[in-house]
Amino acid sequence: MKKSMNHRAFALATGLCTIAATTMGCRDANSVPVASHEPNYLFSKAMEIKEEVELNESLFQTKDLLTEWFGTPDNPKIPELLKDGDYADLFSEENLKLAAGTATNPGLYASQQCVSCHGPTGQGRGPVAASQDPYPRDFRAGIFKFKGTPLAAKPRKEDIARVLKQGLSGTQMPIFDKLSDQQISALVDYVVFLSIRGDVERRLLRNASSNDGKLDEIKDAAEEALTQIADRWVAAEDSFEEFPDPEIPLVGAVASDDAALAQSIEKGKELFRTTNCAQCHGLEANGIGTKPPDYDNWTKEWTVDINIAPTNVDELVPLMALGGMKPQIIKPRNIVEGHLRGGRSPMDIYRRIRYGIPGGPMPAAAIVQSRDEQGLLEEDLWHLVNYVLSIARVPPPPVSAQPDGQTEGQKVAQSTP
Repeated sequence: MKKSMNHRAFALATGLCTIAATTMGCRDANSVPVASHEPNYLFSKAMEIKEEVELNESLFQTKDLLTEWFGTPDNPKIPELLKDGDYADLFSEENLKLAAGTATNPGLYASQQCVSCHGPTGQGRGPVAASQDPYPRDFRAGIFKFKGTPLAAKPRKEDIARVLKQGLSGTQMPIFDKLSDQQISALVDYVVFLSIRGDVERRLLRNASSNDGKLDEIKDAAEEALTQIADRWVAAEDSFEEFPDPEIPLVGAVASDDAALAQSIEKGKELFRTTNCAQCHGLEANGIGTKPPDYDNWTKEWTVDINIAPTNVDELVPLMALGGMKPQIIKPRNIVEGHLRGGRSPMDIYRRIRYGIPGGPMPAAAIVQSRDEQGLLEEDLWHLVNYVLSIARVPPPPVSAQPDGQTEGQKVAQSTP
């Protein structure tokens, strides 16, 4: 009986969320952009519960200011503070218009079906999002998992372009291999634009929640938030580190010392099993570890962080009606399957191990200088790289986006009753 009630509860939340989306101007995937950016109702409610304050007034004050600065989905604007100096390279008006389009002539973000997954305004809740595992990224949080920069840094624009060009193996994120460099650049600029706008909104709501629900001097607070967030995007380029090639041979190298490589792989296997790697990924690297189920930070923000268990259906329903997606357990990568979403070159794997993956439980490696310290030496990371690449199969690449911008999976999802 309890199980059937849970199903009904989730169905109710989904229905309420659909009604809310409709009343906020969200249309189907082929009729975007929408009239206005949807306020971040879910984050606002989570902050209200956490801080025991009322944020409704601040939510709409923030929306009005952000509309003044960033425009609307069919008429995006660059905030005056971001038009000059170092900020000028974050995005161009030409690229934003190419990606956003107009109410009568949808741009790349709609025509390539980005909106189907990521939502009309980058909220990660498009028409087919609920059918996916993992869910599409909500750009407004400003956190991107697969990048070449350290854990806490923003991605480079090149990192976002790479995801578009290569897709994400094992997910619904396809390869956009039919787009020109200019079109890729336009979509990247638009993702950065949506992310900065959403991040500023979250920063202002967090500020209001810690000030008894009031936004003190909203423009001053917003300008400070905007420049701080934009500074982090600008700094991403300088945070990228070039690492020298290791002295040990690597899997896939044209010329290699087979004996030395075999020894490195064996060391990597031992490290994998004796460090924290196996706790999540399993002794056989098949994704079945001993750690209890966990959730990503996006889910924890409106569940665990406000003292609601992700499995507590009754308490989740009101939050799901405001945009929360049914919590999914985050699955440690089954390395043997080979879906290495951040890339599968030795340097790609090295960066994943060294930096970790933002938004989830994959931590950055603790680098030490001697065996007397607790952590990993630089060479240990490369042994782990060799082990991972030695056991990871090469899966089929992500599907290519179809000529109309849709993947086959999206078409099926949209045609299913």
